[in-house]
This record gives sequence, C-alpha cells and structure tokens, in this order.
Amino acid sequence: MAALKPDEFINQLAAARETFWEQMNAERKSYGAEKPLTPSVVLRRLQFGVVMERKAAEVTAPWVGRIPDIDLQQPMSEYVANELKHAAILRKRIRELDGDPDALWNQPLKELKDLWDFHASLGSLCELIASVQFGHEEFFPRTSQSFIERVAPIDARTAAIYRETLLADEAGHEWIAPEILTRYATDDLLQSRCLEALRKGCELFGKAIQSFNRSVPS
Repeated sequence: MAALKPDEFINQLAAARETFWEQMNAERKSYGAEKPLTPSVVLRRLQFGVVMERKAAEVTAPWVGRIPDIDLQQPMSEYVANELKHAAILRKRIRELDGDPDALWNQPLKELKDLWDFHASLGSLCELIASVQFGHEEFFPRTSQSFIERVAPIDARTAAIYRETLLADEAGHEWIAPEILTRYATDDLLQSRCLEALRKGCELFGKAIQSFNRSVPS
C-alpha cells in the first residue's frame, strides 16, 4: 500500500481524533464535567493535571535528542520544559489549597497508569506524537475553557493559572505535531502505526477520564 500524501495523512489522523472527541463530549466524560465544581473537585482536577503534565514530559523527553532537525528539536525541548513548569505550578497551587500535590502521582488510578504506560511503550517518535500531542492533548484547550468558566466563581486564582499560563503556553505551538508527522511519517507502515497509536491513546484516555470521574468526591 502506498503512503498517504501529507495532507491526507494529517486529515486521516484528525478525523479519527475528532470522532473520539464527539463521542467523549456527548457522554460528558471530560474532566468531571458532569459534576458541580466544589473545592474538593477542583483539588482533584489539579492533582489529575499534575500527572498529565508530568507524564507528558516524561514520555517525550527521551525522544527529543533523537529528532534530526533542530527546527523541530528546539520547540519540542521547550514543550518538555513547559510541561514540567505546568506540573510545578499546579503542585504549588494544590499546596496553597492544603492538598497533596502528588496524591495521584504516588497512587495513580489504574486507567491513568495504563494510558501513560502505553505511551511509554511506543516504538517511535511519530507514534508518540500522534497519540499524545496530536491526539488527546488537543482536547486540553477545549476542556480547559469550560473548566475556567466554571471554576472562576469559586476559585479565581486557579482560573487565572489555567487562562494565563497553561492555555497561554499552548498558543502558537499547534504546528509542531503536524510538522513532525508529515516530515517523518512518510511510509505506509509508520503511518498505519501512527493511526493505531492515536486510536489506542484516545481509547485509553477516555477510560482514564471515566476512572477520574468515578474518583471525584461526591
């Protein structure tokens, strides 16, 4: 089978991702969105964020030194640094709220561990990028906008952290994942593996979200 043209490949990945998003959004499984926000729910959401940010850096960092082109290596190194910065900011906020910053890091939900174990097992940079940065991380700005609107009336400081730092750092970086995928995933086998990684990553992400929702205090 011949490899897809770059635009066709990216469109294929995006279509698979958006199919999952529509399903997840319809089921209101995104970051506890079906439950009212209380201080304990906000705290749990921040603890979840610590794991997501720190794990994204952890699984991506080993690949950065192997990116052959410096115009992509440099922004990906910034990405790793930003994820760790975000984890540190969230941990500080959790301490300010008298919570345990590492509650979910030290005792991870099984489904959350499964998600990041899968990412760590992937055998190429392109598969990882397809599953994480091009995959379920694309949902973060969407879910965060809703979270900001809902948390602002009860916790303006947390809302500001998401709006002014976490979301602000995402702006302008949307080109990196598609560029890596179009530049390096140029044969049909790797393109197929990227699609499978994205689908599996989104599936595991959905299970992690459901598990998170169940863990949120009533």
